[in-house]
Amino acid sequence: MPSPFTLAALLLLMASPIYGQITASSPLKLAKSYVGEDFYDHFNYFTDDDPTGGIVNEGQSSGLVDIHSDNVFIMRADSDTVATGRGRDSIRIESKDQFADGVYILDLNHMPVGCGTWPAFWTVVKSGWPVGGEIDILEGANGLPTKYSSTWNATTGLASNANGTTVNTVALHTSDTCSITGGSFMNGQVDETACSAYVTGNTGCGVRMTGGEGAVNGSYGAGFNAGGGGWYAMWRDLKNSGSIAVYYWPRSSTTVPDDVKSVGTTTTDLSGWGTPNANFSIPTCTSDFGNHVIVFDITFCSDYAGATYTSMGCPGTCSNFVKAYPAAFAEAYWSINSLRVYTATGKTVTTTLSGGAVAGIVIGCVAALVVIAFGWWRYTIWKRKRGLKKGSSLDEYGGDINLKGAHADTFKKLASRKPRIGPTELAPGKTALSFLEGETPTQVYGRTPRYNHSPSSSDIKLTDASSYYSNHTRSLTPEVRPAGSSSWVG
Repeated sequence: MPSPFTLAALLLLMASPIYGQITASSPLKLAKSYVGEDFYDHFNYFTDDDPTGGIVNEGQSSGLVDIHSDNVFIMRADSDTVATGRGRDSIRIESKDQFADGVYILDLNHMPVGCGTWPAFWTVVKSGWPVGGEIDILEGANGLPTKYSSTWNATTGLASNANGTTVNTVALHTSDTCSITGGSFMNGQVDETACSAYVTGNTGCGVRMTGGEGAVNGSYGAGFNAGGGGWYAMWRDLKNSGSIAVYYWPRSSTTVPDDVKSVGTTTTDLSGWGTPNANFSIPTCTSDFGNHVIVFDITFCSDYAGATYTSMGCPGTCSNFVKAYPAAFAEAYWSINSLRVYTATGKTVTTTLSGGAVAGIVIGCVAALVVIAFGWWRYTIWKRKRGLKKGSSLDEYGGDINLKGAHADTFKKLASRKPRIGPTELAPGKTALSFLEGETPTQVYGRTPRYNHSPSSSDIKLTDASSYYSNHTRSLTPEVRPAGSSSWVG
């Protein structure tokens, strides 16, 4: 008889997405909806050198983004000019909000195609890649335009057997060693099992969407566009089930769920979605995926499109073709009806400092305060010792110890500090309310002195310092002054 532990493990396995139907623990709530102008306001436009090394010049170039009257958002590559510099002008946008577990639903009319193109709809960590992971929901390279269309005809030199990419490959990329396990609950085909970006040329672990309704016209490229596009949905459920699943319904599908089709739906429930096209069971790799931004881009050549360029029947070399044949990229554009994200809380990820970062800041502030306090204490000790040195004019409290002896030099110093209203012989350019021994005014400023006789030396002579200090406070007013004062007053 199986043990209780064995039965519990079996029940957990049967409930997992690898074994049976995928269901969320409860309906998920709308966290963010992007329609029309939202792609202007809530996405950042990438302007740096292409991180994949593509033959592309990415930026918010005039004429490459547009909103149609029906609120459809268009972002395209340039198809008018011969490219120079970094490459062909194009667009890459990244959501300002970040997301983690939840359901992501894209309603798409048209995806970029053309020799050398490498478009993708994906989520990725904002910085530090590959740490934090990457999920490629819709990605491929060298998807050809519709046969015998004007864009097809502008692609001169195509091989007679050119076929292009018609099947989407969903892929995961991680920093650490991570492998997917083959699951029966999907209609796609495992392509690669190693997810680490450091092995197999960074192809990631992938599932080709060869089955389901997408197998009729194709889940990528010209077939996808000819059918009017469709809906892509990704369910990221790493925290609960350790899995990621991707679904696709073409525009003509009669089985597309209402909560997928309707842009106004405020909740979503996966219980009626059926079998996913791709299903990744990675319970041991959940920590490899962090908070992600959502990205749409159109790049050219580089590792992916460049590596498969010739085998798809495309002419010449990828870099030369991309730069020299602008008309061949008239169909290199995204046409998006809407993008919605549902989460358990109905909110986007709030990016805050980690507990460790907060603790580090607090410790740093406390340490800084300790250093400042210690420095101030050392300064007060130094100042006190300096005041006690022999010959210093300061006592241990910062007072002038020479006043205790009332030396003449002290009075000279004090006189020089007093407010002045005119020049004197001993202090040119200055005047004093009291004059020193032998100090006479050189010019009268302000009113006439209060006394009516000419000032004599006795008028300005200061009282003997020692006798004065013993009988008075620190006020330096002389005891005897003719006419009430011996100073010039203003």
